[in-house]
Amino acid sequence: MLAEPLRLLLADDEPLALRRIRLALQSIPDVEIVGAASDGMQAISAMRELKPDVVLLDIKMPLADGFEVANAVEDSGGPAVIFVSAYDSYAVQAFETSAVDYLVKPVEFERLASALDRARERRADKNAGRRAEELASVLDALKRESDDREAPRFDREFWIRDRGRFLRVPVIDVDRIEAERDYVRLYWEGRTLLHRETMSHLEKKLDPNVMLRVHRSAFVNWKRLKAVRRDANGRLMAVLESGDEVPVSRAYAQRVMAEMKQRS
Repeated sequence: MLAEPLRLLLADDEPLALRRIRLALQSIPDVEIVGAASDGMQAISAMRELKPDVVLLDIKMPLADGFEVANAVEDSGGPAVIFVSAYDSYAVQAFETSAVDYLVKPVEFERLASALDRARERRADKNAGRRAEELASVLDALKRESDDREAPRFDREFWIRDRGRFLRVPVIDVDRIEAERDYVRLYWEGRTLLHRETMSHLEKKLDPNVMLRVHRSAFVNWKRLKAVRRDANGRLMAVLESGDEVPVSRAYAQRVMAEMKQRS
């Protein structure tokens, strides 16, 4: 028997935030976006008209903020609420409204999927005894996110347009990245994908503990790096588990060898 899709209403006055959530939701099975609202009053009206299972709700919105919307939800016995905010300072107040989860922008794919799983459980099991367990797990997740924000934030995924759709490509699963004119080419799961980005910009966005820059035109994934050797011409080459070899330029050779020595 097929699972009944989780019907979602999105409420956020930032078009880019809505777009990012929509893209992420494309990779999560058994969800259906039934509507979107750009202010609090629209969100309340849409909830009453569309009767979604879950509303992904921004806090700072025109006309009515997220808490006013959430209170209207509770008063009408409406959908489960997942707050999505650029600030973590509202978390305690959010859970006073019986929110299912509280996600901090930019929302990580895994956290979004986890929040929706929790909403499914809430829909399937109305037992109030689960509330304490849910709250404890969410607060643990918020603490981890807070700790992560104290460290540099790096992109964990690419969203690549491919044949009229968007592919979610986790950075940790990419074998290597090479420059190609105004693009970069990602080597991922036996195929290659073009992504419009510069190498210098990528270096700021990628975790050096995941992607090691070995050349002005190349990154390699640490987990895929098998060895470093010199070829017949004396050039330093990064040897990947796939058997592919990527040149290591003189400008990066010292850094690469130092990192290899430290990790070994």
